[in-house]
Amino acid sequence: MSIEQELSTKVYKMMDLHQKFSEGQYEEMNRLYSDDFQGWMYMPWVDELEHCNAESIREGNKHAAEYYKGKDIQFIFSGLKIVPQSENQAAVSYEVIHQNKENAVLVRGLTLEVWRKEADGNWRIIRWYEEKGRQA
Repeated sequence: MSIEQELSTKVYKMMDLHQKFSEGQYEEMNRLYSDDFQGWMYMPWVDELEHCNAESIREGNKHAAEYYKGKDIQFIFSGLKIVPQSENQAAVSYEVIHQNKENAVLVRGLTLEVWRKEADGNWRIIRWYEEKGRQA
């Protein structure tokens, strides 16, 4: 299987796992982040670049699952692009749209991730950057 095929499966699995926040689930998603993970996110309404590491992204996912549990949410990933960097690493980009139907807010983000095949043979995210915007 090619790197593109392997990683497209992982990215679309990530989309499905975001939907599971509404069921209070986050543990499986957290296993997709490397212990070496470093991430950055920008939200214009906060006007601050937020940094996170493996521990904080996993804790953030736990809080998101608690917040979204039982709510009507939707995540849509589109425009997937995978650029292999080596046999064990690739850059991945896509657009993600998140809608929380309770408050009618639509959040659109452009995401760039770097995935690495680790010693155990599993692909995990090692770097992540996301720019978000929202519309009411």
